[in-house]
Amino acid sequence: SSGINAEYGVMVLGVAGLTYTLLDYSIFVEALGTLSLCTEATLALPQLIKNYNTRSTEGMSVSMVMLWFFGDSVKTLYFLLRETPVQFLMCGALQIIVDILILFQVIGYGSGHRGD
Repeated sequence: SSGINAEYGVMVLGVAGLTYTLLDYSIFVEALGTLSLCTEATLALPQLIKNYNTRSTEGMSVSMVMLWFFGDSVKTLYFLLRETPVQFLMCGALQIIVDILILFQVIGYGSGHRGD
């Protein structure tokens, strides 16, 4: 456990050092920002896949997914109105699509397990 924490700490410091060193290079900053946006946009994909594989949304509620959808929709609208770079809009749209798919799963599967 402490070995994993030490490795994580070294990794974080390494990435921070690399970032500090390359901050003057716009291509690096743009790539880092895009990677960050894509990572955030795909956070719910493992849940979507798990729901599909188990045919269950146990522990998920319609209201929770509706709040995800509302938050992602408002955020994407903000990106649109502020004329942010296209990667913000694309990632926001991906989040909204995943939210809708999970919402359909929660409604369709319910909270129980349905056969394999």
